[in-house]
Amino acid sequence: YLHQRFQRVVVDGAVSDWVHVTSGVPQGSILGPMLFVIFINDLPDVVPDCISTGLYADDTKLYRNVSTIGDCKKLQDALTELSSWSYQNNMNFNASKCKVLSITRKVNPLHFQYHMDSIKLLRVNEEKDLGVIITENLSWESHLTCICAKANKLLGLLKRSCISIIDSSVRKTLYLTLVRSKLSYATEVWSPASSLLKQKAEKIQRRATRWILRVKAGELSYKERLQQLDMLPLAYDRE
Repeated sequence: YLHQRFQRVVVDGAVSDWVHVTSGVPQGSILGPMLFVIFINDLPDVVPDCISTGLYADDTKLYRNVSTIGDCKKLQDALTELSSWSYQNNMNFNASKCKVLSITRKVNPLHFQYHMDSIKLLRVNEEKDLGVIITENLSWESHLTCICAKANKLLGLLKRSCISIIDSSVRKTLYLTLVRSKLSYATEVWSPASSLLKQKAEKIQRRATRWILRVKAGELSYKERLQQLDMLPLAYDRE
């Protein structure tokens, strides 16, 4: 299962040669995720105690409070240790996907050029972490703008492709599954958003409830539509 494995690629009937797989676990397998977690279980052990580590599946984060160049060098030392671990375990990091994000209120924060495998790491102002966009000032405007855009597109898709569906319970299920799930994801994190941004998300549900019940604007109030559908405002997900 783990040793002497081979793989090949098949595209439109064209088949590549077999290639020996020297490391890793079978993608898409049931045991794959568990075996991967076991495989990288000792990764935090190589990181110095002064550096905090966060792992989720194949996502790894290093972080610490940085006030001096010495703090920056400690982070760089941790990156060097990770590189050594990756070589020893034949599990190389993709340095091009590794980013540096400084969360600070300072006008001129301390910036240090970090490297991994002799490759300069890109410094960014925001980065998506497990589906949530984190910015350097912990503003959730970028994240809410992104999820509202996705939710609007999905709602528009439902309106165009589900014209023949008149059962409100089916429409409600489609909305809750495909649209509201986007608007409610990780609200425990980005809940302290401005009231203006919250209203932006609520407007999407307002339009959705009219589509579900097949009513025009002004026929029923938002509160009445929610009562008929046995639903709550999005704000309740954040409380």
